[in-house]
Amino acid sequence: MPFFFSNPAGFWALLGIPVILLIHFLQRQSQTLPASTLFLLDAIDRRSLRGRKIDKLRNSLPLWLQLLSVLVLTWLLVAPRWNSASSVQRIVIVLDCSASMDAFREESLNAIREEIPKLTRRTGGAAYTVLESHLQGKKLYRGESFSELIDSLDGWKPSNSAHSPEGALRVGRSLAGTTGALIYVTDHLDESLPYGATLLSLGEPIENVGFAGLSVRSPEEGDDTTWQVTVRNYSDTPQTREWFLAARQERTSVRSVTLEPGATRTLSGVFPATAQRVQLVLEADRFTRDDRLYIVHPEPKRITLAHNVAPNANELIIAIIGSLENAPLFSTEENPDDENARPDLVFSTYNPLDPRPAPPVSIVFINQQNVPRTFFKGPIVAANHALIESLNWQGLIAKSTASIPIGERDVPLLWQGDRPLILLRQSGEIQQLIFNFDVIQSNAARLPSFVVLIHRFVDSIRTNKIAARSENAELGQPIDLAFDTGENAAPLVLTDDSGESTFPLSRAALVQAPSQPGFFTVRQGNKPLLLASANFADTREADFSEAASRSDLSGLPKEIIEHQTVTDPLWKIWAIALLLVALLIWYFLKQADHSSPVSEPT
Repeated sequence: MPFFFSNPAGFWALLGIPVILLIHFLQRQSQTLPASTLFLLDAIDRRSLRGRKIDKLRNSLPLWLQLLSVLVLTWLLVAPRWNSASSVQRIVIVLDCSASMDAFREESLNAIREEIPKLTRRTGGAAYTVLESHLQGKKLYRGESFSELIDSLDGWKPSNSAHSPEGALRVGRSLAGTTGALIYVTDHLDESLPYGATLLSLGEPIENVGFAGLSVRSPEEGDDTTWQVTVRNYSDTPQTREWFLAARQERTSVRSVTLEPGATRTLSGVFPATAQRVQLVLEADRFTRDDRLYIVHPEPKRITLAHNVAPNANELIIAIIGSLENAPLFSTEENPDDENARPDLVFSTYNPLDPRPAPPVSIVFINQQNVPRTFFKGPIVAANHALIESLNWQGLIAKSTASIPIGERDVPLLWQGDRPLILLRQSGEIQQLIFNFDVIQSNAARLPSFVVLIHRFVDSIRTNKIAARSENAELGQPIDLAFDTGENAAPLVLTDDSGESTFPLSRAALVQAPSQPGFFTVRQGNKPLLLASANFADTREADFSEAASRSDLSGLPKEIIEHQTVTDPLWKIWAIALLLVALLIWYFLKQADHSSPVSEPT
């Protein structure tokens, strides 16, 4: 079983051997004792008569006992330890996967290459696990080969927003056990890591300038689409950066922007009319994630509208339709070959005195020819529903008209007294928002809640429509998609700069924007569902003013040795033997003093 010496400095005790030999080379001066007759003297060896001097080494039992005591003492001092039968050391490395670590990725990998092997030099083997610090992070490696561990980190690209590593450290401690090493690799100092984790911080303050915000404004009538971005200097010194706009194979002239420490500037321009997507490029620095901004022309799903209302409601309905984004009136000319083509949403009026069925997907307004003079009485109460949440209806004044027939599955959204004023009807293909009072004869059109409610309902229809849209998203942002769920429906395919990722329909809720900045698309079969961009947006991760370096690994080797090795089981016997040898040496030296030699008479 392999062993090693945990205290090599103890070998200095072997210097006692030459010291003992030197002492035994020195002879003491003989003592003179007068005697009357020579025959009373025993035969003695001739000793030095001139005092101490170097003489030949005399073989004696005290000499060998003293040499033996030095060897036993050295053995105890060097503290030999043996690898235990199960001396496989578990080492769990939790890598901070926040985006700021991208600036220190190479430093982190180099530190792992250099520091981790030092922890397993005195163990029989090691089992490695590498995790990302985010709860949804990947398990990058698990095995017993350190070279494979290093290879597994080649594709590691930290990209998450700021987060707590506590969950990952808890998992790491459960994998490492009570005797394993749990190491947290980051770029910021953390004085209170939980679960006995050891800090390895590799950051340092760096100068960084990057994009910190984006907005694209849709054009008013006759205007152009414009973009507006903010640029921030996170450094404590003034910084100057060059930037330009690129679209397809063309680019604008290079311009420069100068920012004072901590300052923010706004850049703006016109979105090229012939381009659907553009890039804003800022002069690169050490942290490159916020040096490019990918912008697509945002466009919600196109939803077609129609209206079938009484003449007195025309003006109100046309105004409402005009306030909706990307919602043109339905035209059969757009679908000449599709006999089943129909609008996505219809605005309709309903006369209780001349009832007719409303379109299956519609917003319905009661419109009674002979309106009573009385008004609804009682308190106005809103339901707890997302469509009507936070809307104030207390100023509504409506006349007491006849009611539309209310079904068992209808969901009342607003009451006044016992009268449900607004209903939501959802059943199969039916999606109807019903205003159960005469809107034209009320003040509803002057209430902001009325317009907001209609916009919310239209957006719900738009969200559920299977159609293409374009938008600008953040890195890792969940993507909500409407898609075909039929029996033969194709899976979803996300395409970005790194390739294609396929999502079965059962995992469609897991679709999210890529973790690296760039453009991406989502399609189902040949049907496009989304054209989007993914951009870095966590300004906390772009600020390196508190980044710092520190390693607390120095104490780990000693702890690992104590856990993974055993001391000499006979050390108590060796200690007793050393005591016995010392007593024997003392005894023989005492006897030698009583039998000291005498000199011959002159």
